[in-house]
Amino acid sequence: MRLTTANRSKITQITGAKIMLIDWVTVRVNLEHCSEQVRAAALALGDRICRYCPTSGEIRYESQAWDSIRSDSHQVSIRCTGDLWIQGSPARLMGDGCAVFGSGASRALDLVGCVNRMTQFVQDYLGAGQLPAIDLWKVTRVDVTGNLKLKDLGAVREALSILRNCEGGRYRVSQQQGDTVYWSHSSKHRSGKAYAKGPHLAHMMKKPDYTGRSYTPQELSDASQLLRLELSLKREFFARCDDWKALTPADLKAEWDSYFERMIGGAEVSTEHDLKKRILEAAPTEGQGRAAWGLWCIIKAQGWEAARECSSRPTWYRNLKILRAAGLGDADISAGNVVALRKRIIDAQMVNDWSQIAA
Repeated sequence: MRLTTANRSKITQITGAKIMLIDWVTVRVNLEHCSEQVRAAALALGDRICRYCPTSGEIRYESQAWDSIRSDSHQVSIRCTGDLWIQGSPARLMGDGCAVFGSGASRALDLVGCVNRMTQFVQDYLGAGQLPAIDLWKVTRVDVTGNLKLKDLGAVREALSILRNCEGGRYRVSQQQGDTVYWSHSSKHRSGKAYAKGPHLAHMMKKPDYTGRSYTPQELSDASQLLRLELSLKREFFARCDDWKALTPADLKAEWDSYFERMIGGAEVSTEHDLKKRILEAAPTEGQGRAAWGLWCIIKAQGWEAARECSSRPTWYRNLKILRAAGLGDADISAGNVVALRKRIIDAQMVNDWSQIAA
C-alpha cells in the first residue's frame, strides 16, 4: 500500500510520536568470511541433528541445533551450518533488558546498531577473535513492534476478537492461540501478529528457564493494558532490499504503518449515510462510487467470500480500493460492518515507556 500524505497524517494521530522498537533480528554470515579460530569456536557449539540410513549407517545430512547464549538478563541464539547465524531480541541486550519498550538502538529502530550489538555480544562470548565486518552480514528477519494502550485487559481482548476476523487481501489469519492472533504466519515476505502483552509477560516469567528482565508486579499489571502489534519483515523482503543497512527508522516505521493502518482504516465513520457519502466522494466517477457502495451492501448481506464470487477480479479490486479510500479498514470489510476497533485505536495512545501507562 502506498502511504499518501493524508494517510501519514492519520497514522500520526493514531500512534502519536510513533516510537516503536526492533524486537527481533536474525542475521547470518558465510563461514568463509570467518577466521579459522572463529569457525572452530562456532562449530564446537550446539548439539547436532543427524539423519542417517539405519541399514548402511550412511549419514544423509547433519545440522547444528540453535544454541542459546545466556548472561544475566541477556539471551541470543546462534547456529553454525554453512553460515554462522545469530538471532534474538536486541532489546534484551541493551539497557536493563526491557523487551517491552526497548532502549538504545532497539528503541531508535537503528537496525545497523542492533546487528552491531548482537554480533559484538556473540564475539565476546566466543572469545576467538573478531567476527566479520558488518557489510558481510545478511539480515533475514526483523520484527518491528508498537504498543497501544487501551482501557484494560478486557478492552485488549475485545480488540483481539475483532482482529481475529480480519482476513482477505494481505491478511490471512493463519494461527490463533490464547491472547494472540497471527496473520500470514508462514509467509516468507511479511507477517503480522497481535497479542495481549500483559498475559504474555506473566507467562514468560513463570517458565523455569526464563532468564529475562524481572518485571515488577506493578509493571505486569500495567502491561495488561497493552495491545502489542508486531510486523515481521522476512527473507523475501530482504532479498528484494538493495541494502539492508540503508533502511532508516522512517522506513521501518512506514512498513509498520502501512501494514496495520490498512487493517484498522483511516477514518471514523458514524452512520451508513455518512459512509455512503464517503464512498461516493472517494470514487473517480459516480458510477464507480455506486458500484463500490453496492459491493459493500453485498458484503454486509452475504459476507466477504460470497461478494468476491459475484465480482470479476478487476472490478473487485477497483471497488476495494474505493472502500479503503473512503476510510474502511480490512477489519471492517472482513466483518461487513464498521467495527468498534477503529474508535478504540484512534482513542488509544501509543505508549513509549512505563510512566505513560500510568498517566
